[in-house]
Amino acid sequence: MQKKRTIGFMFKQINNVYEKEFNNRLRTLGITTSQCAVLDYLFDCEKEEVTQRDIEKGLNLRNPTVTGLLKRLDEKGYILSVPSNTDKRYKNIYLTEKAYDIQKRMENQRRKLDKMLTIGMNKKEIEALEKMLNKVLYNIAEP
Repeated sequence: MQKKRTIGFMFKQINNVYEKEFNNRLRTLGITTSQCAVLDYLFDCEKEEVTQRDIEKGLNLRNPTVTGLLKRLDEKGYILSVPSNTDKRYKNIYLTEKAYDIQKRMENQRRKLDKMLTIGMNKKEIEALEKMLNKVLYNIAEP
């Protein structure tokens, strides 16, 4: 008899498989899922000044992790770090043209993977899944 898996375990398995598949797809673009997440955050905030600390909070990542991600994105030419005009202790992070050039290709890979996730589901089921996942995220997120 197969033991019933916990919901948390299933989320972990889904995340592992999703990240592996997304990394494989992004490899052709020369970036990782973690680097993609930082770029997505910056695209979402492009009208605002964004510091490393903002990225740490927004993505719930630790300082050393974000430092490494920003370093690699800078080396690849996707971002620029510029000292803040208001507080020289901070650097504002800006997207480069190269980042905008890759944005559509990243989104295309994400859409393809999302379609794979929902194979066999109709529109109502997908909407219900999104609603339930938002509830789960709300329930577990820090206030």
